[in-house]
Amino acid sequence: MELPRARPPYQRRLAPGLLPGVQRPQGQGRGGQLPHPGHGVGPLPRDAHAGPLRPGSFVNARQGELLRRLLDAEGHLTAVELADDLGCSERTIRSDVGVLRDAMAREGLRTTVDARRGAGIGLTVVPGEHDSLLRLLGESDTSMHPRFERLCQEILLMVATPGPHSSRSLASALYRTPTQVQRDLHWWRGVLGKRHLASVKGRSVDVEGDEWALRGFVMSLLFALAPPAVRSHILPMLTDGLSAEDLAAIEECEEDLQDALGFEFSGNAAWQLSVYLVLMLVRIRLGHVIESWPHGQEPHGVLRKLGAKLERRCAVAVSDAELALLWDMARCCTWQWSLAALDAAEPSERARTIVGAMDRALAAAFGEPLSPALIKPLAILVESSLVRRACGLSALNPNECSVKYDAMDAAAAVSSVLCSVPEFVDADLYGSDYGRLLLALLDYIESTGSLRSLRVGLVVNSGIDLAIWGAARIERLSPRLKVVDVLNGQRVEAAGGPAAADLERFDFLVSFEPLSVDYPSITVSPAVSRADVDAIIDSIPLWRRGRTPIPWARKTLPALADAHGLVGALYEDLCAEGLLAMGEERFRWLLRELSCVKGRTLVWCWCGPDVKAAGIRIYTVSGAPKGAVQWPSVAVLVLPISERGQLAVQTRWFKQLVAEFADLGTPADDEFLSTLTRQEGAVWA
Repeated sequence: MELPRARPPYQRRLAPGLLPGVQRPQGQGRGGQLPHPGHGVGPLPRDAHAGPLRPGSFVNARQGELLRRLLDAEGHLTAVELADDLGCSERTIRSDVGVLRDAMAREGLRTTVDARRGAGIGLTVVPGEHDSLLRLLGESDTSMHPRFERLCQEILLMVATPGPHSSRSLASALYRTPTQVQRDLHWWRGVLGKRHLASVKGRSVDVEGDEWALRGFVMSLLFALAPPAVRSHILPMLTDGLSAEDLAAIEECEEDLQDALGFEFSGNAAWQLSVYLVLMLVRIRLGHVIESWPHGQEPHGVLRKLGAKLERRCAVAVSDAELALLWDMARCCTWQWSLAALDAAEPSERARTIVGAMDRALAAAFGEPLSPALIKPLAILVESSLVRRACGLSALNPNECSVKYDAMDAAAAVSSVLCSVPEFVDADLYGSDYGRLLLALLDYIESTGSLRSLRVGLVVNSGIDLAIWGAARIERLSPRLKVVDVLNGQRVEAAGGPAAADLERFDFLVSFEPLSVDYPSITVSPAVSRADVDAIIDSIPLWRRGRTPIPWARKTLPALADAHGLVGALYEDLCAEGLLAMGEERFRWLLRELSCVKGRTLVWCWCGPDVKAAGIRIYTVSGAPKGAVQWPSVAVLVLPISERGQLAVQTRWFKQLVAEFADLGTPADDEFLSTLTRQEGAVWA
């Protein structure tokens, strides 16, 4: 069908609360008048896509990264190098160079991008223009990945305008080519089909299914990127058909919900709830209502007043099920934390039960219970995670990779316990929410001393004061190091290293003076500063003499049509290698909970009772079909539970191999989408 065309850009109405800094022009509201059903979303104006530069975003995220690489480079870089780093083709690099030149010209800059045959691509920065280039980079940070921006626009058209939708109608509304949109619709069929939300009829695709699941899916996709990018590029489409009265009512409803819940939303959570209210209003006006919501409670007085306000101000009928889902969506929001808010919060009985089971399991494994001060915050995190799971809303966790990759040994130690607790497994939380729980537990696991698997022999040539100070300081500044003994420096040097009886006691020596010994050793200053301990960690010999590292191998994994099939192939190979002894359903759940994406690589580390043998595998995924949702590289570390004490050492070895042999470059289009759908959960369906 032919979708409604866009009004001129100066007529677009933007919600002040949803798009900070943008004021609604006076006199553009339509009061309580209902918009035409097809006007819930307005297509982008034609001039928003004229030429390579879009208003409000001179360069997209990939082009901004290209500019950053050129700024940081000392000389010229080849198109081949840049294409490999940025995960795109050389042709795209050359096209992006043209975009950067145009952007600089529009800014009135004299800085140029040079592309010389045989020399490569470089940046000639004119003195005084460096800050202007940094501003361009700042704009790229709030821009969206080009294809994901288009996909978000397509899903909004499919859910907020009457169907059926075809590649021709979507291409016309978005001013794109039918070929681009046909490729996207093929991707949408796969992603929506796994959630039972797609209805495909010939070349048409409609988004159908449980209304609550559809809204949760859309919200998860919208929040998979930074809020500034969504505000700038996507929300104007969703708010375009709303009146000033609609937006004022939404703002009041948000305030009413905060009052009813008894806490103030964080800034991002407040606008996320506003987006849901807009989506709810648009869907109701299109005739798509929540008929039932099994997870919610009977609407109380505050909710009924809120529903009456929406009905009166926005001229829509709001059912009890709509109000119950809205209440749960509000409960998904993060707080502006304060001690008063923490004291006032009362986690649900189920959340307290889950945390109680976690506490008992961790105490049994590591000898120390959780701090009483940590129990209630954990229960609040679990409760909000349960609500998000019920609503189908996967909230992006910007710290997920930092926790699961950078602190891999601690995360794996905690996971080796929690992922075998029945109450926790039954909760089936999203991987992003599990990352939040891990972050809250990092201090606990480090305080237990269970990560102190690197054994230090401290060598001193002075009095007992320096020995006591050095040993205590090293252990205080790093939970991975344990000072096993203090050795006499003169005797160690005379013998050329530790005595034969001590060779098996230490992994390496730490000394305050350089040692001339045939044994791994590190020199630090008598102050034993944080920099000294960081130097120890960075230069730790991973294996003392005679120790064999964990077996590892590089392999090729055949690419399949989608990531669902890729995960199955990965499971079969790990079992065939004799590394795992678990069912496929259990494997998929663990992969979803514990994995993270590092560059272009899916990384998974698991230490548990269902591991038969320790091993590392670095997979290259070959021959991925165009448009397939998967990663070009997969890295796996598995350890039996009996080797949990070696996690600090083994994960360092694993990450060295990942850095050397896996693909940590910038994701290309389809790999970028793999990361987003992994976050949202659709990949594992």
